[in-house]
Amino acid sequence: MRDEDVIDMQEAEEKHEAMDYEQHEKTWFTFTGLVKWAIFQLAFILVGLLSIIQFGSPWFGGLMILIGVFGPLVWMVFAPKQMPA
Repeated sequence: MRDEDVIDMQEAEEKHEAMDYEQHEKTWFTFTGLVKWAIFQLAFILVGLLSIIQFGSPWFGGLMILIGVFGPLVWMVFAPKQMPA
């Protein structure tokens, strides 16, 4: 049983050394950025729906929903681009 543990540890170390950390970090930052934008979108949409349903303000609510839906798309198009390092 002990020999199997040693072999498993060697395999784990080999896989660990082969991991592409740069790609892992790029994936992680992309994922967290998407989660951040999703939270912003949901906040705008919820405020817009609250304005329409509860406060009876369809113009403000519609504007907030439009900002929530199209805001990130506009940001991706017009935001300053980072130069690759």
